[in-house]
Amino acid sequence: MAQSLEITAPSSTARKMSPVARQAVAHYVGLSQTLNQQQDSSSVQTARAHAQGILANAGFPTQRDEAWQYTKLTEFVKTHFTMAGASHITEQDVQKFMPPYPVTKLVFVDGWFSERFSDDLVDLPRGVTIETMRDAESISGGAAALFNHQRAFDVEPFAVLNTALLADGYYLQVARHTCLEQPIFVLYLQTRHDQIANVRNRVIIEENAQITLVEHYASLNTDALATVSGCTNVVNELTLGESAQCHQVIVQTQNHSSYYFNNQFIYQAAKSQFFGFYAGLGSVTSRHQNHLWMNGERVESSQNSACIGRAGQTVDSRTDTQHNQTWGTSRQLHKFVLDDTAIGVFDGMIKVDRLAQKTDGQMDNKNLLLSNAAKMDSKPKLEIYADDVKCSHGSATGQINPEQIFYLQARGIARAQAVHMITQAFLMEPAEAIVHAGVRHWVMDWLTKTLNDSNA
Repeated sequence: MAQSLEITAPSSTARKMSPVARQAVAHYVGLSQTLNQQQDSSSVQTARAHAQGILANAGFPTQRDEAWQYTKLTEFVKTHFTMAGASHITEQDVQKFMPPYPVTKLVFVDGWFSERFSDDLVDLPRGVTIETMRDAESISGGAAALFNHQRAFDVEPFAVLNTALLADGYYLQVARHTCLEQPIFVLYLQTRHDQIANVRNRVIIEENAQITLVEHYASLNTDALATVSGCTNVVNELTLGESAQCHQVIVQTQNHSSYYFNNQFIYQAAKSQFFGFYAGLGSVTSRHQNHLWMNGERVESSQNSACIGRAGQTVDSRTDTQHNQTWGTSRQLHKFVLDDTAIGVFDGMIKVDRLAQKTDGQMDNKNLLLSNAAKMDSKPKLEIYADDVKCSHGSATGQINPEQIFYLQARGIARAQAVHMITQAFLMEPAEAIVHAGVRHWVMDWLTKTLNDSNA
């Protein structure tokens, strides 16, 4: 059996924490140590112990940290989430969230892989390998590269927490020259109160391979007034080989009492293409971040998002795009619709290395406020060290033009319906870039449903 690993006491350089924050840190460090007692893999133990030390010294960010100024963690820190086993659910529960098109299905319940509700991992399309991360041999064997970029993870507080609580996830590899026509669909179903679903995933798409990866984060109890206050904390690491192509779609519809944190680390080789879309529709506090490195020549990337916030929700979407070689092209369109007292946060960075001549980067953020009490904080940024580039960024926030509403009312459309039509048309644009028709229509249905529920 593995022996317990003890972390050292916080160093003299540790940040000052409130008693509540210190208790939260001690709780999660304790959870991590308990996991180490149950896990035989030395590589996993070492990674967890490393994260324990960072967590003990750095703690959780506060509003004094610029990157977290508008995303409060006060209530999260007060809630000490546990890592109990998965709840008992039925096939009917799973089917509520399945898309209406053929997929290869993986299901996680409360952070734990469900073999019962997932497709057989042995009977997969040719060229596709999927392993669960639960057993140590998979993590330290086929997914040894899981820890190759640990330094990049260390700067993100919830990526550190993810490593400290590493317990389950999946490893997906698509062999070179493999083209998957049927999407891989991953359902993360949250059912338990005060449970943290902590998942680490690694995706490797080899040379000339193509894949569509769809992820849905949902709560079994979708009542907006429900007391379910679970937390989902995910790290996705995607590596694209030369000329590989990845279409990734993430839809987050968790209960409005839940928390959602997702850090994605994406690495692109020459001539590869990454097309990402994120829909942030649920959770009381959500923060979705893409860290993308365009490391080869003639790399293309697209990162779009459509987010809806209402009541007391905080919806935070971020991108950090690094152009590191010549002839890179990146496109981004991020749209937020905020009502009631919702807070929206967009933070985007396009950084162009001195070697990345001929870069073409565009980033737009457009936000629609349906209430005078709603707030939006937008920070699109450029950092350019090359002299032959074409880059632009912009942001616009405002309310619906009264003349647009008047135009529709003059044609017999009620005011509420006019507002809804204008809002829906505004929000759908980022999703129009989704190539797979079935996925695109499914995403638009979720956007429409969420808008309809907001107007109910």
